Amino acid sequence: MTAIKVHHEWGKLKEAIVGTAVSMRIPEWSDEYEFVTPEVQQFIKENQGKLLKDADNDLYENSVAQMDAFVKLLESLGVVVHRAEPLTADEEDFLVNFKKGVQQCFTRDPVLVIGNNVIETSMREFDRRKERFGIRRALEKRLEDSNANWISMPQAVPVRGTGGYGPGPFLEGGDVLLVGHDIYAGYSGHGSNLAGIQWLQRFLGTEYKVHPIRLKRGFLHLDVVLSLPRPGLAIICRDAFMDKLPEFLNGWDLIDVSVDDTTRLACNGLVLDEKTYICASEHKGVAEALKKHGQTVYTLPYDKISLWGGSFRCSHHPLIRESNLD
Repeated sequence: MTAIKVHHEWGKLKEAIVGTAVSMRIPEWSDEYEFVTPEVQQFIKENQGKLLKDADNDLYENSVAQMDAFVKLLESLGVVVHRAEPLTADEEDFLVNFKKGVQQCFTRDPVLVIGNNVIETSMREFDRRKERFGIRRALEKRLEDSNANWISMPQAVPVRGTGGYGPGPFLEGGDVLLVGHDIYAGYSGHGSNLAGIQWLQRFLGTEYKVHPIRLKRGFLHLDVVLSLPRPGLAIICRDAFMDKLPEFLNGWDLIDVSVDDTTRLACNGLVLDEKTYICASEHKGVAEALKKHGQTVYTLPYDKISLWGGSFRCSHHPLIRESNLD
């Protein structure tokens, strides 16, 4: 069976797992949801705990259709796509005494593929910690006879009280960008934390260097504020960074995105290869800027999915990306 291998953000995408919207249950309200728009915050408050199809059937049907259209585009471009399986009733009950909700749109976060390492991560939000089960069932046959080093990182102990999260470790795939043997890991207080990033460095060992990047509150993950379509070109929201920009970006062409557009996921596109990018059709400015830099850009509407804090990068996780480290 074909080997698992992912080394760069811009390696040619050959195989991936994509999420599903069919089982979405609106999470119970948390003050953590400052990273979504005020309209979505109000929708969560009014419908928390309900199935999306019961709260707003039109939104549900459009969400499923947008994800299906995304999968069809990937498959038409030669990408092998696996879909996360909807959670069983027992799986949905996991940690439900802490927080209700089912979110399976964003397979980027519960798993992290670096080289041939397939890591089940440690999610911060209680309702998202169960997502691993649908991904695990979708991939177990694919991985069992492969070269994959398939592991699960230590899971955070459930803690009640203010915040309710404890020390972690927390690590979410949306916070991690791959640039060969340099790994960039963001933390804003919403997803990953330093304990999770330090665990990743220890696990990967001296072959890799993991670089922590501090982000401002209100930005969920690093991939919400930074995208790497190819070496020398990045899409970025500079205002999201607590410190100076990562040094590897020195001399690169930067496509700047406003905080408002970043909140609507303008930076969260999908790299198909060094010349090709998938961008939500709502972000025409980013698409045009990429074309000016010589990129081929595919656009699809994705506004119903991005309501929940992620777009095309969040909706997939690569299993094979071809690169010069293969």
